[in-house]
Amino acid sequence: MTTPAGTLFIDERLNQHLGKSAVDGAALARATADLESYCRAPIQQIAERYWASPNAPADSSAAALLAFYQTSSRYLYESTYTEGYADHQRMARIVVKAIQRWRKTPVLDFGGGGGGMTLALATRGLACEYADVPGKLSEFVRWRLQHHGFTVPIHDATQPLPAARYQAVLAIDVLEHVPDLVATLRQLKAALAPGGWLLGTHSFTEGDPLHLASSHQYGDLRRFDQLMQAEGFQYRGRLKADPLSDEWYRRTHRPVAWAVRLDPKLKGGGNLLVYERS
Repeated sequence: MTTPAGTLFIDERLNQHLGKSAVDGAALARATADLESYCRAPIQQIAERYWASPNAPADSSAAALLAFYQTSSRYLYESTYTEGYADHQRMARIVVKAIQRWRKTPVLDFGGGGGGMTLALATRGLACEYADVPGKLSEFVRWRLQHHGFTVPIHDATQPLPAARYQAVLAIDVLEHVPDLVATLRQLKAALAPGGWLLGTHSFTEGDPLHLASSHQYGDLRRFDQLMQAEGFQYRGRLKADPLSDEWYRRTHRPVAWAVRLDPKLKGGGNLLVYERS
């Protein structure tokens, strides 16, 4: 992998692996510049390390998974690079608009990966906090937020979180990775204030070794909804951009969201599902 100096690095192999192609060049440049600065290495070298590293622990026990997430540097690259996709940037804009419209602060970005969503919220002056397993990724996020001039509380996601503190908790592609889904839902419910939102995308699919088999059943969203109701959450809808923004995005792949709405239909496929704590 080599890219001429001054040229935006595009990882076609990762694009193919994730089934994505449209990038937001400015967002990708910012994200990869942060990663290069932190790692003190060119992005091509960071990508090569990513592809050479194991993509899962030897077993799927809770202890092995925790150790993998704490020590692996894979997500330094993957979760930061994916911020550059146009659909990720669009999702971030939808989330920010929703938090502003429904006044859902403070926000906790749970399992927040490379911190891109936390950074998007902080940049717009919205009260937010970050949580993930302690280790290489959270150390990078701490540096990154400070690098951009933000002081954001960072929490250990494996420990109890501040009780009834948040008006919204983000769980973007997180729940399919946790060893005990019910325990995690209870942890997040305890962190939410009554009426607070659990807002996320959930990929309970096979094929990824880090999507745990114990949660594959929830690929049937009716079963997931039943679980959520049993744990004290009520479905509010899919968070979506307004139709004009949708049409503009389909035509241009420019990540805009001029307004947001809640569509009551329960549907997966990368949709931002909103559940309200009772």
